[in-house]
Amino acid sequence: MAEREEQLVLVEALDHLLDRGVVIAGEAVISIGNVDLLYLGLNIVLANVDAIIRVNSKDK
Repeated sequence: MAEREEQLVLVEALDHLLDRGVVIAGEAVISIGNVDLLYLGLNIVLANVDAIIRVNSKDK
């Protein structure tokens, strides 16, 4: 029964995050001897369509 409750809490948390929207940003640099060889940048926006429409309609 506890596993089912944990799944329900996870679903509720995910629903809340998607309703509000989440932005995840990160970066990593791979270098050797103070010479940057590779830069990785990551920006992810997670939201449901209704949340995006709400934000866009408020801006207008």
